[in-house]
Amino acid sequence: MKLITTISTIGGLCFGYDTGVISGALIFMKYDFNLSPAQEGMITSFLLFGAAIGSLFGGYLSDKQGRRKNLLWVAAIFIFGALGTAIAWDVPSMIVARFMLGLAVGCASVTVPIYISELARADQRERLVTVNELMIVTGQFLAYSVNAAIVNLYPDMSHSWRIMLALPALPGALLWIGMLMMPESPRFFMRRGETDKAIKVLKTLRLPEEVDHEIKEIKQIIKMDAEKLNIFSELKKKWVIQLILIGLMIVLATRVTGVNTIMYYAPTVLKSTGLGDAAAVTGAVANGIVSILATILGMALIGKHSRRKMFFTGQAGVTISLVLIGLSFKCFFHTETINGVAGLHGDFSGASYIILALMLLFLVFMQGWIAPVFWLMLAEIYPLKMRGLGMGIAVCGLWIFDFIIQLIFPWLLNHYGGGMTFGFFAVTNVIMLILLIKYLPETRGMTLEQIENKFRF
Repeated sequence: MKLITTISTIGGLCFGYDTGVISGALIFMKYDFNLSPAQEGMITSFLLFGAAIGSLFGGYLSDKQGRRKNLLWVAAIFIFGALGTAIAWDVPSMIVARFMLGLAVGCASVTVPIYISELARADQRERLVTVNELMIVTGQFLAYSVNAAIVNLYPDMSHSWRIMLALPALPGALLWIGMLMMPESPRFFMRRGETDKAIKVLKTLRLPEEVDHEIKEIKQIIKMDAEKLNIFSELKKKWVIQLILIGLMIVLATRVTGVNTIMYYAPTVLKSTGLGDAAAVTGAVANGIVSILATILGMALIGKHSRRKMFFTGQAGVTISLVLIGLSFKCFFHTETINGVAGLHGDFSGASYIILALMLLFLVFMQGWIAPVFWLMLAEIYPLKMRGLGMGIAVCGLWIFDFIIQLIFPWLLNHYGGGMTFGFFAVTNVIMLILLIKYLPETRGMTLEQIENKFRF
């Protein structure tokens, strides 16, 4: 199971690298393409637009053709999408390549957690699904580190951003090779009536006495939904609609934290506080390191605490962090015009590092408490018959929310400054915390079949 988790979560590594690399590449790309703030937002956010479509269709296809085959397609698109961004010659070609890469990111974000959750034991699921989140933040850390290394070691290199964007083709190739050797989900086999294949896979992952019990549980769930999947028929069921709305609530709660504005635009935000290009890109590496350490902390915490408690603690922590970031922009910085150019300047020499430190505090709560629960619950709550589609709808919502937020973030930062921008995120987080307290379910310690029965009846 450890090998399966390691190989499949390379998809998460690619996901993390591709979403993180743009933060540094954008600073240098804009000199070559003479980018406006609106074009910066378009290049960043079109990956998210592609991811929204990729997650929706990827979820549907994972139910139709299998989790393993989906990940093979994901790997191929990662390879060609990364190379496409590296050779882009203008803004439209870059947007097309980023959209293509987004299709792979969206499909991976749906398929990898489902694949792991369906192969893992109930007592392993929370820890192993969280490995995917660890790989995502590791991918982002690698992106920040590669960006910083290129900037600091080769400061005069022209078109350095092309190297930054080409590198994820390598883990994409590793994912493709690795998935050729991995098994299909036994639950997918069972839905197709291929019980013998499902038993064969489970025998490699379970104790002999566990196999029969698990097969019996899966058969009982399949028997309840014997008819062929009809999307419109499923969406008429009250309990299915309830699950979809819960999934979208969980997604929205994580997006309005503004986490990806910090992950994607960290160098841009730090540069706006007065740091130079190289210092801003290097400072963003700290985001990656803290994200990894916080995710490891989250992996330890999630086995000991309820899903609800984890989510509430994280939501409260990020809200406080956002308030402090907004207040710091207001209290420690001023706008000053030098040589006819208006810019933000710190009231004292260490002001920029206060913003960096508060970003890191934000990431401790986001990656340590919220993110592990977020991906795990999305992989748990949907019924077997439409697990891929249900998660696809939720993750499509994730990328649409991200697309909107990333598209407007450079404009908000440019027109209203950091204080108002991060203050807006803080207010929306308070609203989401109230909704979570009222509606977030608890799924800890239950098998996937027990969770499905809980919502059905």
